[in-house]
Amino acid sequence: MSELIKSCYDKLLAAFGAALVAAGGGWMWSHQADLARLRHQPVAAELSGAPYAVSGLQPPETKVAPWPKPAAQSHGGGWLYEVFTPPVIYYNALAKSFAVTPPRNLADGGVPFGLELLDVKFEPYRLQLVGYFGEPGDYLAAFVSADQPETLLARSGRRFEQLGLTLKSFDVKKVEVPHTDPWPVYDVAALAVLFDEKSGAEVVLDSRARKLTDTPLAVLRLTAAGAAPRALHEGDTFSDATGTYRVERIQVDPPEVVVARQTPGLPVPETRILRPAGKDGVQVAGKPAPPKKFPAPPKSGLATNGP
Repeated sequence: MSELIKSCYDKLLAAFGAALVAAGGGWMWSHQADLARLRHQPVAAELSGAPYAVSGLQPPETKVAPWPKPAAQSHGGGWLYEVFTPPVIYYNALAKSFAVTPPRNLADGGVPFGLELLDVKFEPYRLQLVGYFGEPGDYLAAFVSADQPETLLARSGRRFEQLGLTLKSFDVKKVEVPHTDPWPVYDVAALAVLFDEKSGAEVVLDSRARKLTDTPLAVLRLTAAGAAPRALHEGDTFSDATGTYRVERIQVDPPEVVVARQTPGLPVPETRILRPAGKDGVQVAGKPAPPKKFPAPPKSGLATNGP
């Protein structure tokens, strides 16, 4: 049996070899003209016999692009730095802030600065609840906004498009007043729940007190006669005849403000720490007053007639 298999393999190999030889011969027969042309074609390159001449190369045109001057940082006009120049920054321990100029304690130097700090307070919320009308279940709430001159009347579901606020609910209820006496004391409060589209959170307005934010405001006034006070945030700037002022930092408690003044003709701004006159820093401006202490619960009035 093995001899028969071996004989078959030998025959197959012989047939395969014969097929390859036949295919190769057929290909050579069909390409005789191409093969003859390749045999008679010269391979070496023909030289013209002319002497070698060096050809000059034109240098590429290069243009020097000047780098633009560095722009001022958002913190002020003095914050200018080159790309490869190490920055020089100073720390003013008294002002608790960084600066581009060496720290100088000018807060009590008696040098006129042209600006005084009147107060430091928290910025009020952009909508305030001032009252309500109607009966339980059908209240009409009254709001005021610094951006709009008229009083805004609204019921639950009203959207204040310009302010980005929606009144989700409004209710009048009896709430307990915090105090130190053993018996409870109640007060009537109107509570409005708003949805703030800017922060994505709910905000509760209480008719008993103004709603304040966490943003500090500095009430400043130029010392020139007839100057009106102005409330400014950190980073705000304003100008007068002597220069440009910028509010660098606002601290609420104790109240103080760091202001930089850029005077024409001076290379660096002058930094000053301002504090309100007569402020001890114990009571923060704009914070609600501490709860009242009642000697006895009231027997009549709104505090006992809540819904």
